[in-house]
Amino acid sequence: MRKTVSRFAVLTLGVSVLVACSGSTEGSPELGETSSQATTSTRNSGVRLAVEDPLDVGPFLSRPCDLLPEEALSSAGLNAQSGEASLPENDPAAKATGPYCSWIGDNASASVGVQSENTKRGMGGLDGLYAVYEQGRYEFWEETEVASYPAAFAASVDLRSEGRCQLAVGIADDMSFTANAYVGDDPQSACQVATELAAQVIETLKGAR
Repeated sequence: MRKTVSRFAVLTLGVSVLVACSGSTEGSPELGETSSQATTSTRNSGVRLAVEDPLDVGPFLSRPCDLLPEEALSSAGLNAQSGEASLPENDPAAKATGPYCSWIGDNASASVGVQSENTKRGMGGLDGLYAVYEQGRYEFWEETEVASYPAAFAASVDLRSEGRCQLAVGIADDMSFTANAYVGDDPQSACQVATELAAQVIETLKGAR
């Protein structure tokens, strides 16, 4: 019997701790449209995980499902037609972190989200998420690269052995996105799937220039 995976399986990978907060800011950010200028790299010499070739995700904030093409979703065992967008104006998790899209398959699920709300708070980019790790709100933080962009595997609870993997990628000094994957029948492949989906998001953003 084929097992149908719910969207909740991948969205519980740590959405709440993706909210990067300064010491004096708590709660959900104000709603509002993020301009494309928010994705422009600050080029701040103090940035720890700097991005040399920033990408503009602004055009996709209202349509996050378009970040992944049907071919990439099918290759990951996901139903491309199952894509469901969640935006800050209609979803609590998106209001906290930014817009995202989720997909499901027979025994897999995935989501891609943009941390634009962190950028609005001045805590965007991988540095903002690293600050979350330093606050002790991530169980682990393992830095890597995806298509020459700085990235890190991180989550509040390490469930990689169960086939759940979360990858954050910096696309500007003040902007990041995440690719989350759950693979029920091959747990060890989850992080590879997340990496491949993240690489495809980067290709989509480059192609939109």
